[in-house]
Amino acid sequence: MNIMRKTAFLAIALTLLSTGLYAQENPIAKISKDPGWCTIFHHWGFIGDSLCSGEHEYVRADGNKGWNDNYEYSWGQRMVAAIGGAEGENYSQGGETAKGWIDHFWNYPLNRNADVDAKARPKQAYIIALGENDANVKAEPGDPSADINFEDYNLNANTFTGNYAGIIQRVKSVQPEARFFVVTMPKSDSKAKMELNKRVRKMPELFDKVYLIDLEKYAPDYWDKEFRERYFVMGHMNAAGYQWTAWMFMTYIDWIVENNIKDFADIAFVR
Repeated sequence: MNIMRKTAFLAIALTLLSTGLYAQENPIAKISKDPGWCTIFHHWGFIGDSLCSGEHEYVRADGNKGWNDNYEYSWGQRMVAAIGGAEGENYSQGGETAKGWIDHFWNYPLNRNADVDAKARPKQAYIIALGENDANVKAEPGDPSADINFEDYNLNANTFTGNYAGIIQRVKSVQPEARFFVVTMPKSDSKAKMELNKRVRKMPELFDKVYLIDLEKYAPDYWDKEFRERYFVMGHMNAAGYQWTAWMFMTYIDWIVENNIKDFADIAFVR
C-alpha cells in the first residue's frame, strides 16, 4: 500500500471512530478496570433494587435466609471509589419496584438508606437499574405510546412504563440537564423480564439525554454455573460480583461517552 493510500485509509478509519460508526460492536467485550470517561461525572445517583444496593444474602443461625443492603459494597459505590474524587448516593433498596421507588424515594421518602430523598441533592448522572421485582410482582408492562403524560408525570398510567418514565421525569424536574443510563435486565427465559426490557429500551427514544446499557443483549449469562460460583452467594452477588459489575458499567459508560462525545460537552455545568 503506497503512502497516499495509507493516508486515505487512516483518514477513513479516524472518521469512523470519531463519528461512532462502530456502535454495533459489543461495548463490554473486554471489561476494563479503568473508569475512562466516567471520570467526567463527579456526582452520581444510583436508582434501583437489591442488586443496586450491594445486597448480600446469608443464612442465619436458625437456618433461615437473611438479606442486608451493604451500600458500601454496591456497584455504584465501587464505581465512585474507582473514579476518585466523585460522590454518589444510592437511591435503592432491596425489593424495590418502579412504582415503589416513587413513594419511597420521592413522594414520601422512607427507605432503608437513612430515608434519603432523591429530590434533595440533584446529580449530574443517574443509573436506573429496576425491573427484577416489577417482573416478580407481575407489573403491567404498559404502552410507551399511551402511558406517559409529557406535561404532567402525575397523570402517567400506573404501569411499569408509566412509573419508569415517571422516575426520569421527576428527576428531570429538579435536574433537567442530568444524563441517565437506563439498564436492561440480563438474559433470562422470563417472558415478563423480556417485556419489561423492551420498555426500558424505549426510554432513550422518548427522552433526551438518556442512554441505554443493554445487559440483556451484551452481558454474560448470569445463570452460567461458573459465573454464579464466582460472583454469587445464593440469589445475590458477593463482593467480587458487585466489583465486577462496577467495572462492567464503567466500561459500558466509557463506550457510550466515546461514541457520543459531543453530548457531554457541557457536563461540568450540570450542578
